Amino acid sequence: MTGQSELDFGGRVAIVTGAGQGMGREHAVMLASRGARVVVNDIATARAEETVRAITEAGGTAVPDSHDIVTEAAGLVQAAIDSFGRLDIVINNAGINAYGRFWEMDSDLWWRVFDTSFRGVVEVARHAMPHLIESGSGRLINVSSNGLMGIPNDTSYGAAKAAVWGLGNSLVAEAREVGVQVTTLLPVAWTPMTEDAFGNGSPVIQKLMREQFPADAVAAFVTWLAHQDTTVHGEAFEVGGLAAARTVITAMPRIKAAETTPEAWADKATELTADGDLTPLFNASQSLRAQMVFLAPEMESEIPADAADVSGN
Repeated sequence: MTGQSELDFGGRVAIVTGAGQGMGREHAVMLASRGARVVVNDIATARAEETVRAITEAGGTAVPDSHDIVTEAAGLVQAAIDSFGRLDIVINNAGINAYGRFWEMDSDLWWRVFDTSFRGVVEVARHAMPHLIESGSGRLINVSSNGLMGIPNDTSYGAAKAAVWGLGNSLVAEAREVGVQVTTLLPVAWTPMTEDAFGNGSPVIQKLMREQFPADAVAAFVTWLAHQDTTVHGEAFEVGGLAAARTVITAMPRIKAAETTPEAWADKATELTADGDLTPLFNASQSLRAQMVFLAPEMESEIPADAADVSGN
């Protein structure tokens, strides 16, 4: 144990989506164990009730909810207000997956994975924001995945999780202005979903996942981020087991073509694909500014830090 006193949520209210099993259940249980009142959302009613039972038997407070986050997000948020009179925390954890070659996968299935894993995040966040603002210590934590970097035969899930990452990065500044902290997670944990993914894979991977990446390790990180006294927010974090890391896009050294022709770029192919020093890019403004400075270094002092900010439009 560390010297820190136990975090206490003082009855603040949290929604956790996909909380009937896996990481979602662990998030709900840990938040409740620290004094949060939890709306346990899962489209599978029996699983939501199981999580609520685990919480209440341990002395916590929770209610089950089975609204569909894609089509009934307003009802989910209203359930929190009806049950507890407020909403302070949203953990957008719910997601589903299905595997198959992009051009062979059933279109309806592809979009069902995408909608549950991304549109559900959007809809819950949209309806929750007024209440998170009113809270004064609103916390919105969206669960993405390292799948956003690309996994063969997993295009719908990867695309959805990349969209979650983009949503979070774009929403951070808007939400900060109204007192809501937004953070994106790329978690790794041994859950029913990952067991399906790695069930026929390497025994070494399965062993390490079971032993080193328990779901409650991610829940500990989520619970810390969600606490009203935590100021760390606004970025994406990979988290698994007892380790976490800030995660950003980076750029290799920029290469300049001699002229605006495809032949000029053919001449630069080897340089363009060579490794080199990395430049971290935390947002679109940093990316745009880096490109501008590269081509017009004499203008560096005049190019604003928020070069890509369109909020004035």
